[in-house]
Amino acid sequence: MRGVGYSLLSLAAGSVLVWLDWHAGSANPAVPVDRTAMIVTVVVLTVLPRVLGPVAPNRTARIVRAAGYVSIYALLGALTALSRYAGGRFDHFTAFDQANWEADMRSGAVVGGVLLVLLIGGYAVAVLTVTSQRMAVEPRTLAVGVFCGLALALAVYAFMPVGNTSHAFVLAFVPPAALLAAGVLARQGVVAGLCAGGTAALVLATLTIATMVLLPGQVDLEWANPDPAAPHGTLFELQMSVGDAAVRYQLGLLLGPFAGLVCGFLGSSFTRPRRVSGRASGAPAG
Repeated sequence: MRGVGYSLLSLAAGSVLVWLDWHAGSANPAVPVDRTAMIVTVVVLTVLPRVLGPVAPNRTARIVRAAGYVSIYALLGALTALSRYAGGRFDHFTAFDQANWEADMRSGAVVGGVLLVLLIGGYAVAVLTVTSQRMAVEPRTLAVGVFCGLALALAVYAFMPVGNTSHAFVLAFVPPAALLAAGVLARQGVVAGLCAGGTAALVLATLTIATMVLLPGQVDLEWANPDPAAPHGTLFELQMSVGDAAVRYQLGLLLGPFAGLVCGFLGSSFTRPRRVSGRASGAPAG
């Protein structure tokens, strides 16, 4: 009954996201593909918990699984808001070669839709796997990984809440330190690093993209018209600037877990006990 309840809740939340991402009345040729991608993503999120098995019998695993799934839906909500705002500039767009532009938009939407399903599905699989009975991840490992990831995401967000690059220097120091710390503090360092990298990327992308959509005027402006005499700060330029700035955080969703794996491995190697030979330890040779 609990599993059925979770499935119904997942479908309800997914239905709201599909409705918000529907773009009724839009003339954007990519919209039908985007609708299909969102529906498939919601179905995947609903089915995966039934496929990958029950949660491990400890409180930490249950909390991480529930919070992880809520975070994934929050990310989908931020991406939906981004689509409605940044994608709105194409609702009634007219190109010089309209047929070719529409074909490009549809093909780009197909690629983007496949990536969305794989990305969100991958995060869901990761959350369900590290919290499952089969994986047997230590509660301390989950706690350390999630804590380091949250600390990393909040630190970077505090410096760059709307993705502006004026404080981008923080990216050279904070992420490696936090991810290495996850590998050092947990006995299963590689898994802790994976959890930290995935958590940081997920939370940071959700917070920053949502903030950019809410405060588009604070995002670094990209000029759509290079003519200095033309008026700037138009709605089209704001929408374009937000959409382009969000790409960095969407790319971070791909790179974050990989960086966590690498740093987790390096961090765990610092604390891995070294084997000492019998002769070196003073044991008799014969």
